[in-house]
Amino acid sequence: MTQGPEATGNPTGDELLTVGAASSLIGVSVRTLHHWDHIGLVSPSGRTSTGYRLYSADDVARIHRVLLYRELGFSLTEVGEILDDPSVNESAHLERQRELLAERIDHLQQMVCAVDQMMERKP
Repeated sequence: MTQGPEATGNPTGDELLTVGAASSLIGVSVRTLHHWDHIGLVSPSGRTSTGYRLYSADDVARIHRVLLYRELGFSLTEVGEILDDPSVNESAHLERQRELLAERIDHLQQMVCAVDQMMERKP
């Protein structure tokens, strides 16, 4: 298992990423990962002897799921509840969010058409 601060790349198998490497790979700030660790949303699988956070492939997968739910409009509290509650039907949540997104897209498309019509009427 790679456990030094020099760990880089996409974690596979036993490889672990430092918080900096994980944040670069995923596209979130180190501060965000520290905050999520502090609130218990995404805790790293390990630490180096000097205290560096180390993220596994499973940790990275959880971070991606957090980002997906955040993009869908869930609060961090809701995301944590969805990911940590074994009785929650994650598929049902995703299906409902997909429906809401499709409705939002439809509404935005209607707004674009309305703006296009207004632009056509302008001299």
